[in-house]
Amino acid sequence: MQNYNIPKMEIKLIDTEQLLEYGSEDTFTQPVFFFKGNITHLTIAKMKNMIDKKVKQNHQLHHKVKGIFLELAQNVMSYSVEYNDLDGEERVGLLVLDETEDAFIIITRNSILQEQVDTLSKQFQKINSLDEEALFALKAQITKENLTKKTKRAGIGLVQVAILSKHEILTQLQVIDKQLAYLTIAVRVSK
Repeated sequence: MQNYNIPKMEIKLIDTEQLLEYGSEDTFTQPVFFFKGNITHLTIAKMKNMIDKKVKQNHQLHHKVKGIFLELAQNVMSYSVEYNDLDGEERVGLLVLDETEDAFIIITRNSILQEQVDTLSKQFQKINSLDEEALFALKAQITKENLTKKTKRAGIGLVQVAILSKHEILTQLQVIDKQLAYLTIAVRVSK
């Protein structure tokens, strides 16, 4: 594990709709929850419980919001290159669930290596370019490859996120320095 000098994330309070419209702001208005810190199984479990309590409009909406949140939170927990200074094992990131009049918005942010930016950009572009039928076909293909090779291939979770949300996965990659960047992901789930 390499120790990176990662600057603190700046969070400004403005309208989340701007993030969804322009993909340029990492800001929130009235979040159901907003957490920036160590992402652990316990943290994720507590937020899942908050989703269980707050997203009660209908079962299908609850299932979508929870499924997308769990996938994106697991990605932060698995792939953030920023670690807790105290123990050096727990990864650090941002998890937000915001509610607007017509949607829930799940937002995550974590630091990644610059060398991952190109690959991730292409992956998001590919996923966002596919219709629902093509997304299901891609998911089946990845699943088949995983079974054949007995490995897990990154990307199946993001495909599932796109299938569940039925909206484009919005991303922002912000360069920190020559080694690092912040990856912000925002996913909209219509009510």
